[in-house]
Amino acid sequence: MLSKRPIRIGNVSGATGDSPHAMRRMAQDGNVDVIVGDWLSEMNIAWNSIAKDQDSSLGYEPGFLAQLTESIDTIVEKGIKVVTDAGALNTETLAAKIQAMCHNKGHQDVVVAMVLGDDISTFIKDPAQRENLLHLDHSEWALNEWHLEPHCGVAYIGAWGIVEALKAGADIIVCGRVTDASPVIGAAAWWYNWAKDDWDSLAGALIAGHLIECGPYVTGANFSGFKSFLSQLVDLAFPVAEISRDGRCIITKPEEHAGAVTQHNTIAQFLYELQGEQYLNPDVVANLHNVRIEQLAPNRVQVQGITGSPPPSTTKAMVAAKGGYQAEATFYINGLDVDAKVEMMRNQLLHVFRDHRFSKLAIDLYGSSTTDPQSQQAGTVFLRVFAQAKRLEDISADKFKIPIYALRMQSYPGYHMNLDFRTMDPKPFMEIFPVTISMSKLRQETHIMRKAIAEKITIDPPAITAEYPVIRDSYETSNAVDLAKFGPTKMAPLGSIVHARSGDKADNSNIGFFVRNEDEYPWLQSLLTITQLKALFGDDWTKRENSAKRRVERCEFPNILAVHFRVMDFLDGGIASSSRIDGLGKGIGEYLRSRVVPIPVKFLDRGCI
Repeated sequence: MLSKRPIRIGNVSGATGDSPHAMRRMAQDGNVDVIVGDWLSEMNIAWNSIAKDQDSSLGYEPGFLAQLTESIDTIVEKGIKVVTDAGALNTETLAAKIQAMCHNKGHQDVVVAMVLGDDISTFIKDPAQRENLLHLDHSEWALNEWHLEPHCGVAYIGAWGIVEALKAGADIIVCGRVTDASPVIGAAAWWYNWAKDDWDSLAGALIAGHLIECGPYVTGANFSGFKSFLSQLVDLAFPVAEISRDGRCIITKPEEHAGAVTQHNTIAQFLYELQGEQYLNPDVVANLHNVRIEQLAPNRVQVQGITGSPPPSTTKAMVAAKGGYQAEATFYINGLDVDAKVEMMRNQLLHVFRDHRFSKLAIDLYGSSTTDPQSQQAGTVFLRVFAQAKRLEDISADKFKIPIYALRMQSYPGYHMNLDFRTMDPKPFMEIFPVTISMSKLRQETHIMRKAIAEKITIDPPAITAEYPVIRDSYETSNAVDLAKFGPTKMAPLGSIVHARSGDKADNSNIGFFVRNEDEYPWLQSLLTITQLKALFGDDWTKRENSAKRRVERCEFPNILAVHFRVMDFLDGGIASSSRIDGLGKGIGEYLRSRVVPIPVKFLDRGCI
């Protein structure tokens, strides 16, 4: 039997609002078998809930439909399959719109399918049903004890509904909240006809999906080593994963498009948003400790060493509730005595808000004063005022906007502020509660829309499962070396020789660090203890509420010279309701790289990143 060639899967979206012509370019130049994209996040699940509340025909991602409409002729001509999670909270409406668009374009033979079962909004509104739903990371917290009434919920479902749709001849498969990697796993499992217990192959596809899910992140974006190919970082390519039958993959890109796929930016993307050494998924668990990532040729990076295990009997679900309303204002401060000006402004704000009924009030300075700045912009910092309230009347104009604006004539020297006063008008926000839910509680179905009445295929929960602890394995290095043995040191930013990538999962932040050379790795392992990480955070650790109780998990990936941390409950509730301007934790790794530590001179002499 001849071996089947590797499947080529191209990603065309890493988030809602991504490049509007990526699908057309991938269809034209990618030489791919399947196009996938990720349009969902915890943030826009909440947004779509608000939109659907206001108009029941909304709640899906219209950006996908626009891209598909532009690309459909090429996709049909080349026989490319398309799998998307853009259905969000209204998969049925998006699927119907796609089918109508295809007919209007003269492509009546295109078969559209939809994968359902992720929307648990009705389920979680029943107190009896949600009684046993426990927090994803804190099993002592129950959903029934949440201070808010659940409004909507989505479960992260797996790939087998996609597989069944492809087997039934579907050309375009519309999903709601499947996992980020499910479209890739589903496409590869269909291509090779994998069994549900082909754990190693499935796990490899899971990591291939993880690597390309964020689009240009693996072709040069959001990479701490970007300076080495700065001129190539315009109009970046979207990535392609070539997946072999055994689950190994090669990450590449269309030759015609800009950017670069390198060993190091692939390592960075591998470390992004990990939860430790095991990557849990509703179809398989990928064991990551022995991963190997190697450059084969320009823009061709091989990833292997992943093994698989049975999935848990549960999957992650995100429950959202109406949290209330929020508003913000920004003051700009420059010149001398910045700290005194901030104190003056803070005192005035605390006075006008002395009787507030906000549920959250944050007055935060961003930036630091500069000596002898060469322009006003170079010497300007900003003070951000952020408030949330459960009730609209507690954050109405007379409670927030008017008191703030009234301070302009009694404020600090050089007062000026953001004149877009719309930011001070209250807008609704959602709060998020992540839980685990039994896969047996979900009714997963694939609908093949080939006829007036769709054919339905029931997707059973996994037959083989395993148990995994809520608290992940965490350890310091077993190979600690006295740092003095690395020779003379010089105080320099950590990022002079260390790459990093950070991200979020709900309220948790993760940060992966890695070095370029093998002899630097024992130094990194020995330096980056949990205690040292907390010290690097500085005021962000010592002045944060409940920092002493916050759990930090640490693990290592020796074949890629990496140390990884997961910091629990660090993002002020997660992106949907966080008061941080970096509620996604994207900049945390870069902040930590900027911290000055003693670095061996022999490493610095090799040249900085």
